[in-house]
Amino acid sequence: MNSEISVVIPAHNRAHLIGETLRSLLNQTLAADEIIVVDDGSTDDTANSAQAAFTEWSGMKDKGQKSPEFKVIRQENKGPAAARNAGFRVSKGEFIHFFDSDDLAASNKHELQLAALKSSGADIAYGPWLKGNFQDGRFHSSNLVLQQKGLPRGKNEKLIQALLTDWSVVPHACLFRRGIVEKAKLFPEDLMVGEDQFMFLSCLLAGGGVIHSPGTIEFYRLGEPGKVTESPDWAARRLLEWARFLLRAREICVLQGIEPLSWIGYRRRLCEALKDLKKSGIIDEPLMTALSKIVSKGIDAQICSWHGKCERLSGGVQQRLSGGRATRSFCFAPITREQISLLQELGYHYHPPKRLPWF
Repeated sequence: MNSEISVVIPAHNRAHLIGETLRSLLNQTLAADEIIVVDDGSTDDTANSAQAAFTEWSGMKDKGQKSPEFKVIRQENKGPAAARNAGFRVSKGEFIHFFDSDDLAASNKHELQLAALKSSGADIAYGPWLKGNFQDGRFHSSNLVLQQKGLPRGKNEKLIQALLTDWSVVPHACLFRRGIVEKAKLFPEDLMVGEDQFMFLSCLLAGGGVIHSPGTIEFYRLGEPGKVTESPDWAARRLLEWARFLLRAREICVLQGIEPLSWIGYRRRLCEALKDLKKSGIIDEPLMTALSKIVSKGIDAQICSWHGKCERLSGGVQQRLSGGRATRSFCFAPITREQISLLQELGYHYHPPKRLPWF
């Protein structure tokens, strides 16, 4: 059976993790046709480690097990968006799985999401994912499972509102039809934060149909020192890039007749972005001016401040009662027995999040 799936993995200095990541993809119940690793200017042995992992798996796989076409592309360091785009351009599959180089996929990921897309005719399938740390044969969960359930299906504007107010999507938890990625014009390479959210937003604005695919799960690795987004130097850059994303997102929405300023969650994000930039001492006059012009157009900073406080209070109550914390759009819930079994297939035992006492 032809799965028609291409996996694209951007990787930077992941020599110690890329092998385990690849094995979770190579051992899928429905094999991909090709796996493409894009070495984005690594200074370690990422490319050779990826090739060695594939060669080792090929020598140990069952005789009837399908072997995907495997490619390693090397490029100078340009960031995850450019790496994903480079992999996509050489890929052949009708369905694309953009996966991170340090995370793990449940073995039924491709089978369930491909079935969901084909049966529904949708363009994007998204599924549950869970953040945590891998240590000593255990996966220490930091939260409940995010996207255990899907958002209500309907007009894409509802998903766009969620995306720009209180939600986010990770590409590795999704499977995309090739056509919708092309309509979205790939990932914006000039954004270093929110580039994946921008691509997803572009898919929605292009009319992409979205379906939730329960029954599988992705395991998102935290606490990895090499992760750019967890480095101390990234904090200031993140504030700038997040503000740029918010402004760019509004621009493309307005072109489609959608005004994000009508949503209090988006207005609050703008107010917080401007406040954070001022507090940090970061100076970017064009960006600050653009933000200030929008914020001054009738945005009530006091209302946005109270909205933020209410969300934080609600999150604190959630944490103490359930051990998990997320906005409603993430539809979070405890991990299932089936998902724990999928984790065990990957060689790890499940360690639940710490439930804080009520006080």
